[in-house]
Amino acid sequence: MRFKIATKIIIAFGLITLSVIVYAFIISNALQKSRELNDRISNVYTPSLSFINDLYSKISDSRMLVKSWVFIDKISDTPDKLKLKKLHATDYTYVMDTLKSFSTMWPEEHPEQKALLFAIDSAIKDTLFLKHQYIMDQLNNFESYDDPFIVFEVTPMTEEGGEVMVLTQRILNKIEILRNELEDQVEKGRVEMVDTFNNLKNRIVIMAIVLVVVALIIGAFTIDSLARPINHTKNILLKMSKGILPKDKLTEGSDEIGQMAKALNLLVQALKDIFNFSLDIGKGNFNTDFKPLSDEDVLGHSLLEMRNELKKAADENEKRKEEDNQRNWAAQGVAKFSDILRKSNDNLEDLSYEIISNMVKYTNSNQGGMFIVNDTDRDHLFLEMSACYAYDRKKFLTRKIEIGEGLVGRCFQEKEKIFLTEIPNDYIKITSGLGDDNPKCLLLIPLVYNDVIYGIIEIASFNTYRDFEIEFIERISESIAATISSTKANIQTTMLLEQSQQQAEEMASQEEEMRQNMEELRATQEQSARREEDLKHEVEELRKRIKELTE
Repeated sequence: MRFKIATKIIIAFGLITLSVIVYAFIISNALQKSRELNDRISNVYTPSLSFINDLYSKISDSRMLVKSWVFIDKISDTPDKLKLKKLHATDYTYVMDTLKSFSTMWPEEHPEQKALLFAIDSAIKDTLFLKHQYIMDQLNNFESYDDPFIVFEVTPMTEEGGEVMVLTQRILNKIEILRNELEDQVEKGRVEMVDTFNNLKNRIVIMAIVLVVVALIIGAFTIDSLARPINHTKNILLKMSKGILPKDKLTEGSDEIGQMAKALNLLVQALKDIFNFSLDIGKGNFNTDFKPLSDEDVLGHSLLEMRNELKKAADENEKRKEEDNQRNWAAQGVAKFSDILRKSNDNLEDLSYEIISNMVKYTNSNQGGMFIVNDTDRDHLFLEMSACYAYDRKKFLTRKIEIGEGLVGRCFQEKEKIFLTEIPNDYIKITSGLGDDNPKCLLLIPLVYNDVIYGIIEIASFNTYRDFEIEFIERISESIAATISSTKANIQTTMLLEQSQQQAEEMASQEEEMRQNMEELRATQEQSARREEDLKHEVEELRKRIKELTE
């Protein structure tokens, strides 16, 4: 309840007062309903029944009076005849007019009752009384009683009697129906009135219990809304005096206790923030946000000042660590590549692959290539890709670049590094299992030793190279150039030595071949001499046989 304490008390008494007013209103409505029902029974239904009974009695009497007129009173102006005439002239009209006036107050939900009353009136006036009047007009002397047609109206034709008797009975039956319906209405009204009084009695008891319960609940709620928060606040203050902070927030309201709870919640939250802030500072997290309670919060501003000083010291220490890590990284890289250059100095392609593959891995690059100057023809120098490495895979690419062509040719001409963070879309692609994409950073370093350029290292990465990484590559580039120079010299020397050895082997081979040729020639000559001797013998034999034949 977000109200002041005084407002809560006023509301509590107001609710009790409102309950009493509602209670009185309900009782008044029930009594009014019972009064109206009783008035309807007393002033409408009961008089209506009385006049209906009177109507029934008069119509029933009219039957007897007509019989008396026809069969008994042949003398004019007998009491019965006068009574019948009076019934026609005044009694029926009074009773029917009174009933019609009462029918206007009958319930609207039963319109058939009014319709039945008017039907009865119409049957009496338009049919029954006309027949009565006809009989009375015809039987006005002694001779008229001898007319059988007039007597026939009343003379029994059936068990019920003549036409007038039958019509009278029908009208009496309708009056009986109307009387029964009104009696039912009266009975229902009385039952309803009894039920109303019983319900009123039950409501009085229930409302009395409800009023007592509501009064107790309101009283308990009012006391609880005041005493419970005060006791709860007191217990929290006692715990805070021992350094224990509450876990749950106090319920805040708009009354004085709620304002105290709000202030206490702010204080507890501030202490928790100070506690968490101190823990974060102790863990080295100096970016934690902290807001003092106000401009006059001495403790809060002192903690912020302490945080700033500690952060400054931590930043300086982190900077020193970063510099040490960078120096260590560069020193380890120099040692690593020195070992590579020391081991691989007899094959330029193997050396290039070892350099570029380890360069890509050590600098966390994604792709790299190494170009060596081809100086076989001193008049036509060009750069030739000696190795390419990308995504832990060796690339076998043949790529020849003329001096001054592209970034590699320009780097060769200028003998200066080229560092790009915006790379043309069609210059280079980094290929992976996910497809091709442009790198974010490209670095070209010339390999210069004794002012002679021996090649270009080109590496690309999705990350931007930092200054110390570029300095490291420039630092080892001279060693790489020196190794390439030495390797080239070794290769040249080896090649010359192999050429000398090959020439000596070729001369020895030629001498052996000449010796073999001489021996073959000598053998051929000897064979030719033997063949010549054989031919001479064959010729001598032929001559002898010819001579023998001729003799």
